[in-house]
Amino acid sequence: MSDRTARLAVAALLTALWLTPFLRALNRVFVLNFSTAGPNATGLLTLTLVTGWTIPALARVADRRRAWHGSVALAVGGLLVSLAGGTLVSLAGAVVFLTAATPPLVALAGDLRERFAVAAAFGVLGHAALRGVLDTLPPYATRGGQVLLVALGLTAVAGWWLATRESTPTASDLAAPGAATATAFLFAQVTFLGVAPRVALWDGRPMLVVLGATPFGLLGGAALVTQRGVPDRRETAVWAVVFLLALASLLLLPGPGVAALPAATASVLLCARGCRTGATTPARAGLGTAGVQVVALALTFAVVAAMNWAFVPGLGPLVRDQQAELLLVLGALLTLAVLLRERPLAGTGDAVADGPGGADDGAAAADVAADRRALLAATGVGLLGVGGAAARRATPADGPEADTVDALTLNVHQWVDARGRYNLDAVRDLVAGTDAGLVGLQETAGGRLTAGGLDGVRWLARELGMHAAVGPPTRIASYGVALLSKWPVREERWVVLPSTDTATRVALAAVVESPLGDLPVVVAHLETEGAVRVGQAERVVELAGETGDPDRAVVLGDFNATPDERPYTVLTDAFVDPWAGVGSEGDTYSASDPRRRIDYAFVGRGWDHEPGAVVGSPSVSDHLGVSVRLRRPPE
Repeated sequence: MSDRTARLAVAALLTALWLTPFLRALNRVFVLNFSTAGPNATGLLTLTLVTGWTIPALARVADRRRAWHGSVALAVGGLLVSLAGGTLVSLAGAVVFLTAATPPLVALAGDLRERFAVAAAFGVLGHAALRGVLDTLPPYATRGGQVLLVALGLTAVAGWWLATRESTPTASDLAAPGAATATAFLFAQVTFLGVAPRVALWDGRPMLVVLGATPFGLLGGAALVTQRGVPDRRETAVWAVVFLLALASLLLLPGPGVAALPAATASVLLCARGCRTGATTPARAGLGTAGVQVVALALTFAVVAAMNWAFVPGLGPLVRDQQAELLLVLGALLTLAVLLRERPLAGTGDAVADGPGGADDGAAAADVAADRRALLAATGVGLLGVGGAAARRATPADGPEADTVDALTLNVHQWVDARGRYNLDAVRDLVAGTDAGLVGLQETAGGRLTAGGLDGVRWLARELGMHAAVGPPTRIASYGVALLSKWPVREERWVVLPSTDTATRVALAAVVESPLGDLPVVVAHLETEGAVRVGQAERVVELAGETGDPDRAVVLGDFNATPDERPYTVLTDAFVDPWAGVGSEGDTYSASDPRRRIDYAFVGRGWDHEPGAVVGSPSVSDHLGVSVRLRRPPE
């Protein structure tokens, strides 16, 4: 394997790894500011993700081989530390990786020039394949994913050693005019385009369509760069329009998600244009990289604030319901970085400003041949990811015949436990242990940037062999609700509950074809306080009646109201609380110190039932769950 091919592979590996710790860092900052407390000073830790300063810093010692090897070793060491469970330690590890990996990535961009776009496309493809093999989960969410991350990190170290056996990068490689463009490309991918579950869940698109469109778009862009080189200025303008229109379609319009293909293709071509040969200094490259990072992080924070506006005083209400527009602007940073890249080259006589040439014919032919081999390998990786996800699709078995049906409600705390760690395995084990046939879940908001684009409902449904009805798409910026069932689900729909100036709350209604007959099921999550909860409870009662016979209904949820509050009375006027009359040990919040009963499994008056039971622990969620067993009433 030639040094050039090895450097292409290392650039792809570092790109694939970069996306994962970046999402991990955002998740940790989010946990510190929203899961365990309100917005606080720890949000300033986001500034540690501005790593452009490392480019001129390393340029001062770029003639020392140890500096380069140490940077890559430190990056992988940070990756290993980021696997720790502790929020701050894990965040620190992710930041170390991103900081130490920046100079090698920029140096590779300076060395590979437009071919860095090919490597970066392969890296995003590798990240997508990793997610596909892991059933679209973030690698940090499972033990298997963590093992794969360690393997990729060690492979990156070995690849770096192979790529730099003869010579390490130089300060001139760090003077890469395309550093800002490469950074903008990474942000476009990590915040939206490169995370297929995020694109799919944004507007309820079929997962496999997006998982197929994104890799083939990346491969298409890489193939065009390999065959034709850098697009000229006119072609660049066309691809910029394609990119923006496709991204706008994904963010603002409903559809199957095929727009991910042209968006991914255009992003690679724009990256190639911005990374072509040119001249600058490490200081300017670092300034450009830091500038893109500052703007991108500010927009990213604004997206998070728009999704959680009710909890971000000052900024939140200003950006309320603007998450799609902010993501569009964030993605458009790539186009802006390319356009700004044009200005310094104007009048410099750069031989490759408008074409694919500029290299020796023999060397160019060798590079193209190497790229073609890499393209074939990347195609296999892409197919592996799509195939892995397809093989892991939920295939529910026929629900068992039974004389009873167990129903469970559980607030899953946006897929982190009371300590801020991913709780997927714990939730699965709890549901499996209760043998519940109906499971109402709250705080299931999938695809969120801060959750790493997690689709926990899809994963649970596959793991448990259950049917799933998913609540609102991510763009609604609600906490999210969902229903799992051992039996087929039909007529599902979600509604926005009445609200004042608070975060969006929703309810999901569906009919379950249970062995006890058709069951109207409603899953809801009410506001935390205020009179608005009365109107929300009344809407839940209406929704149960609209879905079927309310005497046969099952209503599951986090209702954020204790038995001495009016919303509870509204619900018990229509339904039965199986816990009533069996004692006071039914508190569900918080899981670590239960003092309030706010989670309920209500049932229609036509059912015979057993007393309710509280299940769970802080290792599952910050709420305890409630289960109830239904029987046919005696004749």
